[in-house]
Amino acid sequence: MSVTDLAAMAKADLSPDGMIEHVFAIGADWPGYAGAVCYRKFKRRLQRRAEARFAALAASLGPDDIALDLGANMGELTALLAANGASVHAYEPEPATFALLTARFAGMAHVHLHQAAMSDRDGTADLVLPASFHDNPRSASKAASIAHGRYLGDGHITHQVAMRDIRAILRALPKPPAVIKMDIEGAELAVLETMRADHLLGTKTAVFVETHERLDPASLPRVRALQHWARHGAPGYLNLQWG
Repeated sequence: MSVTDLAAMAKADLSPDGMIEHVFAIGADWPGYAGAVCYRKFKRRLQRRAEARFAALAASLGPDDIALDLGANMGELTALLAANGASVHAYEPEPATFALLTARFAGMAHVHLHQAAMSDRDGTADLVLPASFHDNPRSASKAASIAHGRYLGDGHITHQVAMRDIRAILRALPKPPAVIKMDIEGAELAVLETMRADHLLGTKTAVFVETHERLDPASLPRVRALQHWARHGAPGYLNLQWG
């Protein structure tokens, strides 16, 4: 797969921004350090576009819509999705963060909170948090992961948490979600691969995903394969440039 396949996601014009993005998209295929730098810069530019598109779509949701916030953390984007009455299902596995999320959305019947990690199967998993959680829990909670052991070390925290199968989640909804936001610290690869294999992404759903190849460089071939799918085969709207 060529990362230049992502170039079509950049604005196709002759503006300075469009030309810079085109150069970075081509450079992302270069070997070694230069290619890695271009890849990061290209993704960073597309991230700004993804965030603007997400905000505009969230603002258009209403009471007849369903949205999923996978990896809700403190609920900033849950609140954005729910602002105009959409039914939002927010998933957050970390216990202390989930307690704060519960307090934040108390009394909001259209916001449904689930203390679980998203996965490609039901079960349990070890959720690993960095040692910095002891001193700065609100920031460090964003790094909690069931998918990689980057933060294993002196002082790290591990919780055993429930996992939910994305297939069961989507099939239980009364209709396809209008929006899925996914920031689940590496677990997104298995979830997206399952959605692709089982044809779970429909034409009426927009999906915004943060991929985490910077934390796990060995996952880059899987990320690029999913980027190719997003560009050339995925139905609906699949944006893997969230972060």
